[in-house]
Amino acid sequence: MKKLLSLMLSTIIASLSVTMFAGTPINQTGLPTAAKTFITKYFSKDKVRKVEKDNGRRGMEYEVDFTSGAEVDFTSDGNWKEVKAARGTSVPSAIVPAAISKYVATNFKGQSIVEISRKRGGYKVELSNGSELRLTEDAKPMQPRQGGRGQRR
Repeated sequence: MKKLLSLMLSTIIASLSVTMFAGTPINQTGLPTAAKTFITKYFSKDKVRKVEKDNGRRGMEYEVDFTSGAEVDFTSDGNWKEVKAARGTSVPSAIVPAAISKYVATNFKGQSIVEISRKRGGYKVELSNGSELRLTEDAKPMQPRQGGRGQRR
């Protein structure tokens, strides 16, 4: 009996966790204006499959999934936070800082940027060969953060 009760309690907690951390589906019209403009400009030929909003660490965040497999995450004000290209394609070159594009073209010939995300102090870039780079906007390697996880400066 004790095992059954423990199993039931574990199942309930797991179900609640999934529900709590899942985004809330919304209509594309519920996105901030800047996000809608970004989608129109860079993904006009792709169809939106799903839009979700979620309460992130820094306020409301939005995730947009396209039928091609591409994904874009936006901040509460509609600025892109992370862009993942559809399989076999690259992220829109216009969103990549010019210095980073040049750095990749020079140092990783034949590779394309398939994912880019804004990080404190710069960008995290994933290339088509699976390499990950952490670069400042002017394509300098980002310094590792001091103090470790969970410590504030």
